[in-house]
Amino acid sequence: MNRMKKYLTFYIVLLSTGMHAQDTGAPLGSPAYHIIDRMSILHDSLCVIRPEVKFYARRDLAEYAVALDSTAVGLSRLDKADIEYLLRDNNEWVDSAARTYNDKALLRFFYQSPANLFEVDVPHFYMRANPILNLELGQERDNDLLLGANQRGIEVRGGVDEVVTFYTSVIESQARYPDYVYDHVADYKAVPRVGFYKAFKRDGEPVEKAFDFNVANAYIGVQATKHIGIQFGHSKHFIGNGYRSLFLSDFGNYTFFLKFNTRVWKFQYQNLFMELSPTTPAADSGGDELLPKKYTAMHYLNFQASPRLSFGLYEATVFNRINQFEFQYLNPIILYRTVEGMLGSPDNVLLGADVRWNLFKRVQLYGQFFVDELVFSELFSGSGWWGNKYGVQTGVKYINAFGVDHLDLRGEMNLIRPYTFAHFDSLSSYTHYNQPLAHPLWANFMELIGIARYQPTHRWTATGRLMYARVGDDPRGENWGTNPLLDYDSRVQDYGNTIGQGIGATIALAGLDVGFQFYHNMYLDLKVLYRRKDSEDDNLDQNTFYLGAALRLNFWQPELDF
Repeated sequence: MNRMKKYLTFYIVLLSTGMHAQDTGAPLGSPAYHIIDRMSILHDSLCVIRPEVKFYARRDLAEYAVALDSTAVGLSRLDKADIEYLLRDNNEWVDSAARTYNDKALLRFFYQSPANLFEVDVPHFYMRANPILNLELGQERDNDLLLGANQRGIEVRGGVDEVVTFYTSVIESQARYPDYVYDHVADYKAVPRVGFYKAFKRDGEPVEKAFDFNVANAYIGVQATKHIGIQFGHSKHFIGNGYRSLFLSDFGNYTFFLKFNTRVWKFQYQNLFMELSPTTPAADSGGDELLPKKYTAMHYLNFQASPRLSFGLYEATVFNRINQFEFQYLNPIILYRTVEGMLGSPDNVLLGADVRWNLFKRVQLYGQFFVDELVFSELFSGSGWWGNKYGVQTGVKYINAFGVDHLDLRGEMNLIRPYTFAHFDSLSSYTHYNQPLAHPLWANFMELIGIARYQPTHRWTATGRLMYARVGDDPRGENWGTNPLLDYDSRVQDYGNTIGQGIGATIALAGLDVGFQFYHNMYLDLKVLYRRKDSEDDNLDQNTFYLGAALRLNFWQPELDF
């Protein structure tokens, strides 16, 4: 009977929320995502947020926090602090009588509430404005250069008539990275997670190994119907429950996008159309010339079979039309493989499926299966045919591990076969701005990840990360299937392909981040990173030991673990 009550509560909440589909989203990487990770396992019957589809709408975060605060039982002291964080961080969707206010606002107008430098709430309009700051200073062993970042910016979000919402942020940045990141930029002519960059100059002279770049993120949203929302602008997206995603991740550059998000009954359906670049200015022309364009159309359908179990189907196509969109892909419900067939099969179509299963209010099992191309007769033949291009992810999360409140563990395995994401037309590879749309290791690898996160108080957090990967590098002038920027017709061999082929290497990485939140979204961080790449080619070996400290305000930059 208790289980029936919980399931009934789940469906009542699911149907009564009105399915607010489009609102400004919590920035990827912010604490809200780990809080939802936890709460969607501990209290899955109340959760209407689909953890697979990121970013999360702030309105959904606030409503879920209110539901937890008023309904959930057995909440710990730290659980209540997490709920309070969500309520403060998304207070535009919290009743004014239930909000937290500062007793003495700064100069009467600033920080009237803990989460926002400046906020406006009048009939039919709200707005929030906050500074963004990341000051990091560090040192890499065997490197005399001082590393770190100097990033300053502002973000503004708001809404009109509860129908139109908007978000914009801009961050001016100067940064100098550890050598393994610098080598990545030198190879692909793009800064990971950022894209476009210039050499940083002081007094007109370039500063050694330092980059200068801006990060801009802006979009508007419209609530078209009760269940359908539309967003348009520049941003990032992530699909999946893992630390990595084989479908769509936030490792690459920001994209210009149009998104339709439909949420009704047990279904959530997302259509995502993006304009991409197959190259970068530094890699293409080096000057002020218009870059070529390519496009992608994606859809993802999630079915919530029960509060504990959900399934998803994913399909995407990447196509190059000499700067012209292929309008047939605007059909929101057709299979893209069908459209590709009608067009003569010129495009790169990819398929995927995922699953999430919560157990015992403590554990979540999740996985993704991704297919770029597959022939079953070759799959089980053991021949290593190049065209068996697929990826597999399996993972487990363990919340409140061993009975310790807010000790959360994760284990994950990712595997992607050689030549996955590549295409016979290199402009149609599953990439953007010389960066992957999915996993940062591209293809031709097997990876194991372990993460432990412990939060002894609501202010202190420690996160340890371990990564081990077996990878293969492409020798100059040869294509062994690691880099999807190369067309697969240039492959070395048709048969005998195995993961880690080419120049084999292993990557071992260990990181520890300790953060102290001294005020809402304001942190002092200590960072330690060890990374070793051991390659069959000694010239490709890398050793990194980095120690750094940072001051962050409303800044959420995921780690560069690759």
